[in-house]
Amino acid sequence: MAIDSTIFKDYFDRGQFLYGPTVPDVRDKDIDQAIAEARAVFNPDLYPVEDQDLAELYLTAHFLQTDLSAGESGGQSILLQSARSVDGVSESLAVPDWMLEGELAAYSTTYWGQKFLTLSRPYMGGGVFVVGGTTLP
Repeated sequence: MAIDSTIFKDYFDRGQFLYGPTVPDVRDKDIDQAIAEARAVFNPDLYPVEDQDLAELYLTAHFLQTDLSAGESGGQSILLQSARSVDGVSESLAVPDWMLEGELAAYSTTYWGQKFLTLSRPYMGGGVFVVGGTTLP
């Protein structure tokens, strides 16, 4: 099944996003743009057929949330927060180390990206085996 804005809104229908025809609500155009961004980096061959749509939905939600956050912050980048203290109240967030490695760190900045990474992890690693033998000269 090909993901589109209707399928996205049906899946995320519990108030995760506020949908509507005008800004600041999430428009179909916003979802379509996030789908296009997700497809630019999404490799469906990493997943069994039954998990492809779910992984693409979460990656789309990640890109949509990133775009919404960028709009709300005036375009400031989203950084990982490790600690914060205001008026005697402290907060620190822990993200698993494997999510922070290399190019994966960009996806760990939103809940949706973390869900995408969690869904993707089983398909990203590969087994390495050694087989004894020789080669011909």
